[in-house]
Amino acid sequence: MLKKILLLIVISLYVSGCSKKEEKFELFSAESFAYSMDNGWELNATVRAKGFEQKENGNKFSAKLSYYTNLQTSEGKLVNKVSSGIIDKTENEKIPEIPIESQIKLDSAYKTGNYKIIFYVKDELSGKEISIESIFELSK
Repeated sequence: MLKKILLLIVISLYVSGCSKKEEKFELFSAESFAYSMDNGWELNATVRAKGFEQKENGNKFSAKLSYYTNLQTSEGKLVNKVSSGIIDKTENEKIPEIPIESQIKLDSAYKTGNYKIIFYVKDELSGKEISIESIFELSK
């Protein structure tokens, strides 16, 4: 009888420990593309975030992410903070993921070639910071 009780205690501790596993803060599905305009290009880039910390207040869940993007040119030059923003989201249910979008106008000084956009995202509630890259091409 004592063995069965100990076994039940061990199993319940294991199950409760596994169920409270924290999801890793990560970025995924980074995509970017640019299309030619009369005097340059328009760059559209997106990424999705999950595993960020959320505050629960009553029946509302809130999360806050800040981000900025850097651009690496086809020549390898780094252009800092071509876009930035803050996403402050509140929902009635736990927020599974948050899309982050950036739309940037690039003038005709940018040459054709392969470029890289780098998203830097900070979870304002936990202080964690991560980044992800996406490659795109500027072509006429």
